[in-house]
Amino acid sequence: MRIVRLYLQQCGVFNDTLIDFTRDGKPHEISCLAGVNGSGKTTVMELIFALFHFVNPRLSLQEIYFDRLKPHILSRTEFAQLDLLIEGKVLSLVLGDRSRIHQYDHPQQALLIEGEISKMVSRFEDKVIKVPEEAPHFSNKEIYGLQALERFSQRPVEKIHIDLFDPLLQRMNTALHDEETALAQIDSLPSVYFFNAHDREIYDLRYASIPKDHAVYQVTHRYNPKADDLKKKLIYYSYAYPERFASLKDWINAHVLVGKAIERIDRPRFDVLIKTRSGREHGLELLSAGEESLLIVATQLYLHTAKNSVVLIDEVDQSLHPEFQQRVINLLFALQKEKGCQIILTSHSEVVWDFFAERGLIDLTEVVF
Repeated sequence: MRIVRLYLQQCGVFNDTLIDFTRDGKPHEISCLAGVNGSGKTTVMELIFALFHFVNPRLSLQEIYFDRLKPHILSRTEFAQLDLLIEGKVLSLVLGDRSRIHQYDHPQQALLIEGEISKMVSRFEDKVIKVPEEAPHFSNKEIYGLQALERFSQRPVEKIHIDLFDPLLQRMNTALHDEETALAQIDSLPSVYFFNAHDREIYDLRYASIPKDHAVYQVTHRYNPKADDLKKKLIYYSYAYPERFASLKDWINAHVLVGKAIERIDRPRFDVLIKTRSGREHGLELLSAGEESLLIVATQLYLHTAKNSVVLIDEVDQSLHPEFQQRVINLLFALQKEKGCQIILTSHSEVVWDFFAERGLIDLTEVVF
């Protein structure tokens, strides 16, 4: 699976914009969205992630991420169309009025058209998400929430030529509620993994026991430092899959950390110990912000991506020294080649922009201003 283009109207700074993720008719394996602050990089990433939810045959309101501090991207976008190339066919995920659809120049194109979802998301935000718990008659909030969930499940979705993708959608539907099927097919099913700009950190969490790290199939996943706690993941893998953990540890020490290495798991204390060149040992939580970000992205991609995955990384250069910026880009190219996934990232850094100048740079400053 590959994202090939995004068309959007009246969304943030974008009025009527087509963003092409191809070159000479072929999708970029890795793309970099560049631009000054305010050019819409994060908006594009959030919109791609939100639109990709439409391909989920079991989509519910509970699976849509809401931020109490700002409106959902779907409720502030008038129209959008995300074109995906899957198994040699095009699947277009459409938000809004079908009269605005851009036909893709391809003999086999199917469309999923969500004409009502924006209004439903907006009403749910206004009456449930944005209402303080201490507000009068807060019980009405709970009642409306249940009603909204039911209405959402019955929303109209227009499907055109979707029979082209019936076998794939059936496999996805089965994998979403059958763990055994998911484990057998997880590498061949489409998915998107999103690292936003402000949640790449490691928590100092202590456990009385190690929670199981389920290898379940998710169509969309937004990295969360609590739910996806890296320390928990590494400790669990050392117990449950020692050979895979050893391979991961060796790979991290060779390609990710500089002047440091994962030394061992302190099982009695449920800790992952890092050893420095001086011989000093410390926990993961004492890594720098840049080291944390790099280690989180690298580990998650190493463990959870495959050829039908799309990885979105917002502000890949965040907290990274120029030397580390070069290191993370080299790492992403190596991982993409090994895993076969598509990677789309954003950056403010000229170091990163220069690297992508001839290989997938999309300058949003030129598009917007």
